[in-house]
Amino acid sequence: MSNGASTMVDAPPRSAPTSVGSTATPASEVLPGLDVTPAFAVAPEGLWARAGRRLRVLAGVDEQILAWVPSDRARYTALGGVVLGTATIAAFSMLVGLTEILDGFSAWLIVPMLVWGAFVLNLDRWLVSSSTGTRWHRSLSILVPRVVLACCFGVIIAEPLVLRIFEPAIERHILDQRQVQLQTLTSSLLRCNPDPTADEATSLQAQAPDCADLRLNLAAEYAAAAQELAGKQREAAVLRETIAADDAEQSRRDTLASNECSGTPGPGTTGIPGRGRECQQRELEAEEFRRTHPVGDRAARLAVLNGQIEELLADVAELQQSYQLRRDEQIREEVDKLESQHGAIGLLERLKALHELTADNAALAMSTWFVRFFFILVDCLPVLVKFFGGKTRYEALVDIRAEGMRKVFEQGVRTHELDVINDFKARQLTVEADARKFQAAADVDLRWHDASLDVELGHQIDLLVKRMRSGSPGSDDHTTSGATSPVGSGLPQT
Repeated sequence: MSNGASTMVDAPPRSAPTSVGSTATPASEVLPGLDVTPAFAVAPEGLWARAGRRLRVLAGVDEQILAWVPSDRARYTALGGVVLGTATIAAFSMLVGLTEILDGFSAWLIVPMLVWGAFVLNLDRWLVSSSTGTRWHRSLSILVPRVVLACCFGVIIAEPLVLRIFEPAIERHILDQRQVQLQTLTSSLLRCNPDPTADEATSLQAQAPDCADLRLNLAAEYAAAAQELAGKQREAAVLRETIAADDAEQSRRDTLASNECSGTPGPGTTGIPGRGRECQQRELEAEEFRRTHPVGDRAARLAVLNGQIEELLADVAELQQSYQLRRDEQIREEVDKLESQHGAIGLLERLKALHELTADNAALAMSTWFVRFFFILVDCLPVLVKFFGGKTRYEALVDIRAEGMRKVFEQGVRTHELDVINDFKARQLTVEADARKFQAAADVDLRWHDASLDVELGHQIDLLVKRMRSGSPGSDDHTTSGATSPVGSGLPQT
């Protein structure tokens, strides 16, 4: 009896393969307990046949079962080609996406491209091979998750390809947007940093809140010179007005004194000729005003101010021209800085540009979604082809094979279970038999010991009886001693 407690489930005993004809299949190519192979003549495989077998591997096909239905080979070869094509498109999509992210192709990008392609290949192979048989067609719980998973990967794979197809329009839109940004920055800097001689409305626009971060520190020197010029101009204007007023007053006083002395009648004169008291009074007033209001000093001061004003006007004009040049130079620096920040066109920028283009153009949006759905459908093709292709005879045989293997495994488990149970029962019977043998041996030893004691006791009794009958001296002592202890010291001690 085998020791089943320490072994796994043993396969049923192998028998010679049962074939329909005389062609036998090696034992390594058949499953235990189901060694049934077709007896068709196998033609030598050519190049196309080996290629077809490798494609069917991608579809998870069991060639041993497919040998029974050779008419299904073309179907599963095509399915393997669909799986391979999907993985190839996914690898190319990864290469396109990485090229756009890293701004150019590199030989190192082949590694993640191949890894992604292999991952999608194995995923599609699992989606197809895990749906083998006829039962899965009747279960939405099996179909729907596979289709949803395929659609999710389809979206990931399709987007880089959509960007590559519409790349010219996307890049043109991005470049136009960048140019608009540069122009907007230039106009904003000009608006927020107007010419110092600009009108009041332009200056008010420069004080708007959106100009807080756009003002350039250029007008300090010009403002100081312009402020000094304005002060000089105000002082000269006041001085000219004062000189003009004093000249007018002096002329009036001189005319009044002259009219009074000549006797010219008029306002403020007596009309009496001669140098009388009134004439002398008017002359004193005119001379006093001339003394207290020296026009010559003020005229000299005005001449100095006019010279300073001329110099300041030249300085201000020069500073104004310099201000415009420095402002234009700093504006160019700011624009160049923004342009340098643009750099290469990235993936997120492309996605945003595509969204903006499709939002403004319904035809482009429809074309974009059509291409996107096309690539999603291509990625879902393995599952869709498997599902909509209907049931095949190969899948029916797969069900039969699976059911047979289930039964073989079930019977193997039951056989192993019975083997283990019987083994434990045999051990239990052996232990019980050993226990009974031990108990029987112990009983025999006990009975033997009791019998030995009985024999020895009878022997001692016989000796005492003989001594009492013989009446030998010292019999009383022996009698007394025997009466006290019938067995005596010669009895075996237990």
